[in-house]
Amino acid sequence: MIFLSRNISMQIYKITGKLKEKALYYYLYPKYFDGTVQIYKIYQKRVLTHMQLRNYRPCLLFFVNMQLLSIIGEPISVCSEFTRNVEKRSMALIEKSTSFDRREYSFDFRDQLKSFAFHNPRQSCLSTRTFDFVKKETMPAGMERLNRCGRLIERVQKDFLKYYLKKCPTLFHICYDPIGTHRKARAFIGFLFGFVAGVLLYEGIIVDLQFDTYTSIFLGAFLVAMLSIGCASSIQIRCICLLTIPTFFGRAGRIVLRALILGYLIAGPVFNVTYNGKEVVRTFACTTQLTYNLTKTRFDLMFKPFQQAMLGMKADANELKDTLSSVRDLMGPIVEEIEGEEEMRRLKEENDYLDELQDDTRRSDEIEEKHEKEIATAKSEADVYEAKYKKKIEARCEEQLTHGAERCRDMFGGAYNKCYDKVTVFAAWLLCWPMKLTFVCNLVQALGGSNICDPEGKVDPGIGEGYVALKKARDTFGKSFKDAKLQYKIKKMPVILDLHDATDAAKAVMHEFNARRKVFESVMMIIKRCLSFIFLRIILNAQEYHDKYLTEIEHDNIYVTSYFRKIDARRKARSSLTLLPLKKIERSSFVNPYSLRPSKIEQVHLTGQTVKLILEIISITTFILLDRLFFEALDLVRRHAYMEYTQVGHHDLTLEVRGIGVIASLIRSVIRGFNVKRRVRNVVTNSACLPRASKVPNYMIFKIYSIYLAIWTLLFTTAYTQRLRRVICSFFYRKREKRRVLYLYNESLRRRLGHARFMRARVKSLVRTRRLEYDMDPWIALRLRWPTLCGWLVIFAWARHKCLVCGEVEPKRGPRFLRCATPGCPFVHCSECWDDVGRICYACADIGETDDDTDEFDTFAIK
Repeated sequence: MIFLSRNISMQIYKITGKLKEKALYYYLYPKYFDGTVQIYKIYQKRVLTHMQLRNYRPCLLFFVNMQLLSIIGEPISVCSEFTRNVEKRSMALIEKSTSFDRREYSFDFRDQLKSFAFHNPRQSCLSTRTFDFVKKETMPAGMERLNRCGRLIERVQKDFLKYYLKKCPTLFHICYDPIGTHRKARAFIGFLFGFVAGVLLYEGIIVDLQFDTYTSIFLGAFLVAMLSIGCASSIQIRCICLLTIPTFFGRAGRIVLRALILGYLIAGPVFNVTYNGKEVVRTFACTTQLTYNLTKTRFDLMFKPFQQAMLGMKADANELKDTLSSVRDLMGPIVEEIEGEEEMRRLKEENDYLDELQDDTRRSDEIEEKHEKEIATAKSEADVYEAKYKKKIEARCEEQLTHGAERCRDMFGGAYNKCYDKVTVFAAWLLCWPMKLTFVCNLVQALGGSNICDPEGKVDPGIGEGYVALKKARDTFGKSFKDAKLQYKIKKMPVILDLHDATDAAKAVMHEFNARRKVFESVMMIIKRCLSFIFLRIILNAQEYHDKYLTEIEHDNIYVTSYFRKIDARRKARSSLTLLPLKKIERSSFVNPYSLRPSKIEQVHLTGQTVKLILEIISITTFILLDRLFFEALDLVRRHAYMEYTQVGHHDLTLEVRGIGVIASLIRSVIRGFNVKRRVRNVVTNSACLPRASKVPNYMIFKIYSIYLAIWTLLFTTAYTQRLRRVICSFFYRKREKRRVLYLYNESLRRRLGHARFMRARVKSLVRTRRLEYDMDPWIALRLRWPTLCGWLVIFAWARHKCLVCGEVEPKRGPRFLRCATPGCPFVHCSECWDDVGRICYACADIGETDDDTDEFDTFAIK
């Protein structure tokens, strides 16, 4: 469509409507363009020369004259039928016109209009309309109904593309040229993009899995290589990778952030609770051990000395037996001295041998005969022992004499031999013969006589009686202590299976707790690794959207895009049925991608998700508060449960045995273990048993609530970020986007054609529901029955009327809803729905259905 011809045709078309008397104000105002004739000639030349309307020159001349006369102020009456005929014929020829220079004349018209608005300040309304028209003249087709944000975005996009094309033409053509061109350059850029995406996924997922170093490097290299090759070779993978960005700001991204919160919750409060639980178990175990130690110290002070004394008496009894054995050993030499027969046999043999050498009689026989008579005549056992002892003494004396004589003979024999060896034989006979006078050796016996060894008078009398008394005493001690036994009984408690003391119990509890804690930590580690894979949900959602975009034409096809508006503007230019502006009932089904205000569906979703998020925050906050309460309780115990205990005691026991005899000494040795003096003074504190509670760092809690704030921000911006998915897919699949928009427009047009029938069916269904609501609603009934008394209920939304079609609540202030004029009809309509239904109340009107709501559909050839 040619730019200026379309605008002129639209202005001519509007003459028959509301702007009939003002349609050509923007083109013709003779007062500021050198008079009526000059403007008439300019307009006539442009129309006749460039629009080829020579056959309808009278009509156009009439039109121009009519507008000139209307502007001057003169009344004029024009036939409406003639005006419509002029309009139709002009439109038909204008649509066929193709020879017009857009650049030359469009700027000329805009300059003239700006000049008119500047030089006509008194007609401000006309000037404002003139400026509005200038703005519309500079807009592309279909952009007139965009809001400010949309116009700003379109303008910035257009300027950016111009700047982009000017500064980086090569890169611009790589990005925007048709698919199939610049294969190598696009593959290289895709490779770089895939490499960066792979590195980001490695840092975001694989690092958090906490594998060993070699496994992490291998998985990272594999991921980077796959993404790089995929983005370099496939447009689908490039599109999916870009789709992950807006997908992250959607539901999948919120799930990832929730998983991150769960990970922080496990790493923070959950592990902190387990650690504090371990401290509680350790505190109880330590306190039990401390109580056991204090009780054991007191028990040892009171009963340990007796236990040690009783156990020590066994050793004392053995010592007593050893003492008696030493007495027996002490008497052994005395018994051997008096009763020993071995020495007597030896003495007898030596004396007999010497007597044989000297050819003398045996002295032993004489001694034997002498003392046998004494033994035979003994009157008591003491006399027998005394006679035997004297016999031994006499034999021992004789043995000494025998030894002396033998030594004397040996000395004389040795001297003779030495003398004989020193001199000659003859001299030896003269000098050495005195050495053979050995009889001198028996001189002592010869001079002393037979009484020299007689023990009479030499041995103290009564020695036998003393020996008998000593022997009886020994036997008496032996008999007295022979059967002496020290008996004591240690009462053994019955054996209880699986009985442990406090130390064993504490160790067992700590071991059990540590074992369970290790299992819990292993499970939590597995959960954390599984949570890391949730990030893959973003990729899967992006792929799902990509596939549905290519296979399902209705998927996410609800946006009023620029191409949608261009189709509508093209249909409007050829006087076909258009969709814009959308009807009120249709607005909920469409989304303006440039609208800053979320749609009703998006608002409902935002409200529901916000409530759900608040409940999640309350749950997490409850768990954090429980953990903090647990910490505060343990910290309170640590600060106020400190105790220092001083244990002082003494135990003194003394048993005194008076006496200096052997028996007294023996008894003292037996009972000396009962002499006890023990002192106890211990200072004990429970500082080691106090709980050392751990507190969750503040930055961890800050992270949790910061992520929740980010989730709510994503909820708030989801309505805007999710629109980028369509933009990304439309960049890669431009023909597919045009097919989708064309399909959306045609389907919406079909629904618009059946709008009247739909509204009639919808209203009939709603009438039954609303009548029942009105009958059962007490608040509306009160307002309708007693409007004076209950009119104040209008301040509440649930007491006001609702539009029958759209269900909008009647505003408390502002324009009132339109009520049906039919008596007994309680329904109301908002102004927009009233216009949509043709200002007919379908609730009470009986209108037959018609089939004249048909129109042609728009088509587009995708090249």
